[in-house]
Amino acid sequence: MSRLSASIREIATRSYLPIQAHGAFRDIYDSLNTLDTEIKASDRLREQTEKMRKEWIANITHDLKTPLSPIKGYAEILQEHSTKTEEQCKRYAHIMLKNVSYMETLIDDLKLTYQLENGLIPLKRQEQNFIRFIKELIIDILNNPEYARHTIHFDASEETVLISFDQTLLIRAFQNLIINAFLHGNENTELTLQISVADTMLKIVVSDNGKGMTAEETGSLFQRYYRGTTTEHKPEGTGLGLAITKSIVELHGGTISVSSIPGIGTAFQIQFPVN
Repeated sequence: MSRLSASIREIATRSYLPIQAHGAFRDIYDSLNTLDTEIKASDRLREQTEKMRKEWIANITHDLKTPLSPIKGYAEILQEHSTKTEEQCKRYAHIMLKNVSYMETLIDDLKLTYQLENGLIPLKRQEQNFIRFIKELIIDILNNPEYARHTIHFDASEETVLISFDQTLLIRAFQNLIINAFLHGNENTELTLQISVADTMLKIVVSDNGKGMTAEETGSLFQRYYRGTTTEHKPEGTGLGLAITKSIVELHGGTISVSSIPGIGTAFQIQFPVN
């Protein structure tokens, strides 16, 4: 019994070593071994979560400060140098407003990420023709002058696929996928969006001919992370878009996966259950 008591104390202090016991106490020691393994696994998970939390806070701080620097800099220039021409003042104001817009987007994305991860957004489902929904979304994106020079190829095996979904959230999810490909590609980047139905599953593949990614990059693609963008000239997103997309897809009972080949392109596969 004294050995059992010592083993329990060792588990509590994380100094326990598994024991291969025999006889009457075998089941007890097997249970202690299992308990020790589970506790140590829990400790590792907690340490990993704490590390991610610290990185998360550090990156939020960094990305909030990034657009503030040019805002502050140009505001000081305008304050100290009243001899600036009207054209210069307009250019400075444009850069400041662009960075303010980036900050607003970042804050909105942080809020949406928190709401999705904590189940604070009620789904406003409505049965609609998913094919028509995607076609209209593509038209809206290509009507934006920023993306008008890009090409999106569309292919659907059906004219009508009725599913129940929250239109606002799915617009956000697919906008993230499509625009993300354009942002990280070049003006020659083309997208192909294929839709098919098999059994009771709706399958959507969004692929591009961009620069592609390594296995290491795709492995962490849906995590909340930041790149530390330079927002003075071209904001390139908050680094939360794909994490938001994944949460929205899963909220609808769907799945999302990615495959990519460096120098060839990337493909996202989304599946939803069909009514």
